Amino acid sequence: MGRNNALHRIIATMIALATPAVAAAQTTWTARIDAVRNDAKLHAGPFYAKPQLLLKEVGTDSNVFNEAGDQKSDFTMTVAPMFEIWVPVASRALLKTTTGADFVYYAQYEAERSIDPQLTLRAEGYLSRVMLFGETAYLNTRQRPNYEIDVRSRHVEDRVTAGADVAISPRLSVELAVRQLTVEYDADEMFNGTALQRTLNRDTDGVQVAVRHQLTPLTTIAARVERLRDRFEFSPVRDSTSQRIMPGVEFQPQALIKGAAWVGYRKFVPEKPNLLPDFQGLVADLSLSYTLLSATTFGVSYRRDLTYSYEEFQPFFIDGSVGASIRRALGSRFDVLVSADRHRYEYQNVVPLDGPALPDRFDTTWRYAGSVGYRLGTDGRVGFGVSFLERTSNTRVFRDYDKLHIGCSMTYGF
Repeated sequence: MGRNNALHRIIATMIALATPAVAAAQTTWTARIDAVRNDAKLHAGPFYAKPQLLLKEVGTDSNVFNEAGDQKSDFTMTVAPMFEIWVPVASRALLKTTTGADFVYYAQYEAERSIDPQLTLRAEGYLSRVMLFGETAYLNTRQRPNYEIDVRSRHVEDRVTAGADVAISPRLSVELAVRQLTVEYDADEMFNGTALQRTLNRDTDGVQVAVRHQLTPLTTIAARVERLRDRFEFSPVRDSTSQRIMPGVEFQPQALIKGAAWVGYRKFVPEKPNLLPDFQGLVADLSLSYTLLSATTFGVSYRRDLTYSYEEFQPFFIDGSVGASIRRALGSRFDVLVSADRHRYEYQNVVPLDGPALPDRFDTTWRYAGSVGYRLGTDGRVGFGVSFLERTSNTRVFRDYDKLHIGCSMTYGF
């Protein structure tokens, strides 16, 4: 009898400890579905939808091909309609589809025109303390992936993610996710004599564990541990494995400081260390903003991580990017926005088999922008502005260029 009573007390204690976590998780899942029903602009039966139209740019580009010498200008316009659809299943599941496309137009240089579709499907299932999720994303685009490649090159990105988020307590949760990314460039895409397919086509497999603890209703501290494996279809010398540890803090949109800051460490280990350099060091992903007196918003961003290069003998670079912006409200509808961003690419050379090593290379890109905008409804904005871009390299002078863009942009939600 004594043993039975002790066992009953243990079971009762475990149930009592688990009950708050179950209630908190169920409240969170219900809130996600309620937010969909409140934010959706359209509703028909089980479907909730939110259409949006983005006019990313319309105006004059002074350097269409990012050339250092004879620059060519043209009138350009990019329109990007987007449509989000949610399907809640009682309080147990939520399905979401996001579809859209960039329609890129150039008046004179027809070869630069393109249609770039994208599609994302996500499913979430809610149990008492567990959220199961799966997501697939498809992107087919000719947009430049970064400031390194100057040609608009067609490539496809396929992402698949699956995992579970477990509520350990009302404030503590653990998320486990596995991911796969495939990047494929078209066979005829070339830049500076290099086939982009040969140096950039790759498969990335990864597993990530994230632990989050809610300090306050608006602030969460977290830590992510991730392991990545990269395999290159046509350049196996680039194959590698990485480990990344990223502590961070997340702030809700209602907080005084908004956004998230992640700072950590990455260890990059090549499969062929006698040919490819390794990397160990600081990585970061930070984007924060602060609004003063409900009128002036200050924003800062910082990113540092490894990015693969199209270059044969400089297979990757350390991307150190920092930015700052100020937005000033002028009354209830008008605003002024100014920003500046610097991207510094620190290239890593292959290990020389014989002969002298390549010189250290640093490419730096500055972007300055300013616009005057007018708010449309609650989540729309039309703006007229100017942006100026300048890139310099300490070893590739022929890659130096600048460009000026003058035009309008618009975001509008129906």
